[in-house]
Amino acid sequence: MAVIEQIASAVMKRAVKKYLRLVPSTVSLPPASDEIPRLLYIHIPFCLTLCPYCSFHKFRFDEPSAKRYFELLHDEMRMVHALGYRFDSIYFGGGTTTILPHELGNTIDLAKSLFSIREVSCESDPSHLNDLEDADLYGKIDRLSIGIQSFNDRHLQKIGRYKKFGSGDEQYAKVSAVLGDFPIVNIDMIYNYPDQSEEELHRGIDTILRLRPPQVTFYPLMYAPGIRENLSKRWGALSNTKDADFYRIITERMSEVYTQRSSWAWSLSSEGIIDEYVIERSEYVGIGSGAFSFIGDTLYANTFSLPAYAAKIGKNELPITHATTFPPRAIRQYRMMVEMFGLQPSKQHLWIESSLLKICGMVENDHVNERGAHLFSVMMREFYNGMDYVRETMRKDLTKEDGLIR
Repeated sequence: MAVIEQIASAVMKRAVKKYLRLVPSTVSLPPASDEIPRLLYIHIPFCLTLCPYCSFHKFRFDEPSAKRYFELLHDEMRMVHALGYRFDSIYFGGGTTTILPHELGNTIDLAKSLFSIREVSCESDPSHLNDLEDADLYGKIDRLSIGIQSFNDRHLQKIGRYKKFGSGDEQYAKVSAVLGDFPIVNIDMIYNYPDQSEEELHRGIDTILRLRPPQVTFYPLMYAPGIRENLSKRWGALSNTKDADFYRIITERMSEVYTQRSSWAWSLSSEGIIDEYVIERSEYVGIGSGAFSFIGDTLYANTFSLPAYAAKIGKNELPITHATTFPPRAIRQYRMMVEMFGLQPSKQHLWIESSLLKICGMVENDHVNERGAHLFSVMMREFYNGMDYVRETMRKDLTKEDGLIR
């Protein structure tokens, strides 16, 4: 990795350590004082099995708890509506968002009855694709993002997904079968496995170009702070140099067919939804256990304990337990980063930062070039590592009982 990227990585690590310090708080979301449509993020924290590298908030699936959880989600959504918030887009994240497909459909129906929803994005995995048709979700989800991560059986076995979801060929067939069933199907891929060769990366890209999904997202493999040492011993240390080399290969190969829409996302179309909501929305509201909201100058976090979540909703209170407030310049710097991660000219007019990007050759005619795209990939990776640390901190005292609602 070049010196500039190393400096950017160090700066981001320092920034997230300084600013992403959520503290216990009794604050709640303020009433909405405008009619600006925001994005509604909905978190479903259940998985049948837990992938070792995943740092997101999740619990092992318990059906009675999950069914009760969806009821509580609906109550929280009504509370947010009563505060005057308006949404035109929804993003379901997890966990496994499609783990109870009928409940997911009911949640979409409720959101559309309360808000003027234009787009619904939802994550899924290969094992739940058939359930979507049975639950009549084909007409309710506009963008389905399927976590494949790799079509290489060796890598799937290493990260614990082969037994869970099947071989690369089996997953290819499952995805291929649903490509025409949703307006947009996005495939999530991970690159920079410690022992991944260039030949393996090329074969993975060949598979993507043969499959031709409408959208593809390539994420660099990230070890969350709390599991970094363990995974480094088990799988090997991550290489920043290889990250840069592989990123260049992905950019060159994908550009033959796709349009790059962000540092990580590629689309067959040059417009339409990609739903990198941190790019497109300066503010959003998150509902569900472990969800985050960003309104004004404040980041809010919901409780990560399901019993505590149920208790708060039962008292007609939003389940926010932690928050932090950012200074104006830090917010503008954050917005500049995500806008340029989205390969868009920044609207923030930060003269020093803009000048440095031009001097370092990351921007040409106010547009992010290929080298700049990798720079912002590195910065976003460090930001997500910072959010992983926040989640780890919020989850560190949870017990098995915190994943159950009785």
